[in-house]
Amino acid sequence: MVGQHYTKFIAEWYDDWLKDLTRDVDYYSDFFSDFEGQVLELACGTGRLLIPIAESGVTIHGLDSSQDMLDVLQRKATNLKIKGIELHNQLMESFSLPTKYDAIFVASGSFQLLTSSENALNSLGCVRDHLTDDGFLLADIFVPWDSIVAQKRNDYHVTRDVVRPDGKRSIVLERFEIDIPTQVKRGTYRYEFYDQERLTDCITDDLSIRWYWKDEFLVLLNKAGFSRIDVLTQSPLYSDGYSFVFKAFKDDSN
Repeated sequence: MVGQHYTKFIAEWYDDWLKDLTRDVDYYSDFFSDFEGQVLELACGTGRLLIPIAESGVTIHGLDSSQDMLDVLQRKATNLKIKGIELHNQLMESFSLPTKYDAIFVASGSFQLLTSSENALNSLGCVRDHLTDDGFLLADIFVPWDSIVAQKRNDYHVTRDVVRPDGKRSIVLERFEIDIPTQVKRGTYRYEFYDQERLTDCITDDLSIRWYWKDEFLVLLNKAGFSRIDVLTQSPLYSDGYSFVFKAFKDDSN
């Protein structure tokens, strides 16, 4: 289960690993600037995107399958004195909430953690059920071309290496294989944690993602009951053939 992957030390170090990644933060913050409706972020994690949006005054809630990630988010919100953020520890393929949202978004390829077509379709169905009549879904996905070209890597290679001011260090290593027929990258990740150069903990876990081609994802959105689907080619997150951004409205005829 994905939620079991993002736990303990992984949740505590997650922001450190992604601190230099700002394009998605800037994009979603700008997109929802002055947004007057209620927003839900799926797979919100530690609030890397959610917190800046909330700081701008937007009413936003978060959902994630990892309680440890949500605990980090709540701690950050408390430290910043941000109130009104509702957090839900549920799966994005089967969530049920009491609120209808004007916008629901899932960012940075997080939707691709749902590697089965059934779960993907179930998740989009949940999104549709939780949107207001004029509500929309915003999602960005990517194709892991470097891994697809390589096909397989048996040896671990370093993907993240971060040292905190107090001397604590974490290293993320990855090995993977590509399954072309199912469009799935199956990764094994090794997380090493050090204190003053002494290894204090090590976690090894599997995590897979599925990629979609642009037209394939459009078909999936239509099948889930969305219409008026726009591919946001002007988004800085869009790169033809590599990464796509979709905005989809409910189809009220279904």
